[in-house]
Amino acid sequence: MAQFSRSQNRPSFTDYAKYLPWLRADFLYRCAYCERTEFYMRGQEQFEIDHFKPRRFIDLFNDYENLYYACRKCNRFKSDSWPSDKEISEGFRFSDPCAEDMYLAHLHETQVGDLEAQTNCGRYTNAHIRLYRPALVAWRLARRSVLEEISALERAAARLATLVEAEVDPSKRGHLLLDIGVLRRRIQSDREQFS
Repeated sequence: MAQFSRSQNRPSFTDYAKYLPWLRADFLYRCAYCERTEFYMRGQEQFEIDHFKPRRFIDLFNDYENLYYACRKCNRFKSDSWPSDKEISEGFRFSDPCAEDMYLAHLHETQVGDLEAQTNCGRYTNAHIRLYRPALVAWRLARRSVLEEISALERAAARLATLVEAEVDPSKRGHLLLDIGVLRRRIQSDREQFS
């Protein structure tokens, strides 16, 4: 299954830069390669449009299906690299996040946040985009930790909601509702940043 899917309702442009709003939405406001979110990266200014097959493939230059939303670092490392025909025949290629989930099919995340390539495609993608960068390892570890915390926070909010139903004192009820609100805002913020 693909990590991302394309929107069907979009206009056609001759200037690929005009596709940016649709790309942001299609890629769920995150980098197609490292999956860091705009929220985590402090805004869309850290992102740009990547040509999956490099610009030298002139016929694909403005083709929406060849345009990906990527953080600047991943886009710069990927740059205009593309495997040779020989490499492709041996399975060395970039994983296409619109066709497959590279983190399930080609890469395995270890307990320490590193990525182990499971296929030649995973090796090629990891090596060329440098998904082993220390900042990405730290992000993967933080994401794992936050996702575990979200689960615990959701359970706590549910327990508090049960207490609210049973509480007859309006003041105590109000404090419980405030606590639930704080938990839900934290959960929402964490989800925007990491999931």
